[in-house]
Amino acid sequence: MEGLHISWQIFLVQLCFFMILLIVLTKLLFKPIVGLLDARSTQIRDEYKGIEDTKSGLEDMKKGYQNQINELTGKTNAIIQQAIKTAEESKQEIIDEARKESNLMLQKASLEIELERKKAVVELHKEVSGLSVLCASRIIEGSINTEMADKLVKEVIDGLDNVKNLV
Repeated sequence: MEGLHISWQIFLVQLCFFMILLIVLTKLLFKPIVGLLDARSTQIRDEYKGIEDTKSGLEDMKKGYQNQINELTGKTNAIIQQAIKTAEESKQEIIDEARKESNLMLQKASLEIELERKKAVVELHKEVSGLSVLCASRIIEGSINTEMADKLVKEVIDGLDNVKNLV
């Protein structure tokens, strides 16, 4: 085993250099790397917390907007109900006014019919009176005067009115 000869002096020197290298690497490399990793971990944690805060803020905003939507929906429904109520009232007013107007027209038409009937009766009286006088004068040939003829005609017409009322 000649090739495996270990020199303790070289080994100790190498061990010392390794320890020095380890101390130098720890001070110059490992601590900054660990510091960077800790900083990065802290930054990630802070960003995650910020994201959670933003998320909860967005949830609050969403709830607020939903409340506003619900409130506006309620107001919209109230406005729609009021518009329907107003339309129903307007409809009823229009119907009532149309009924009043039609009743007035019927009354006016009835008055006009009654007036025309009275005119027709008066005309009929005149015609019957004239015809009666003419007939009577031809029959009697002058023995009845106009006053007497008018009286007879009036009695006949009153008799006709009584008969008409019975029908």
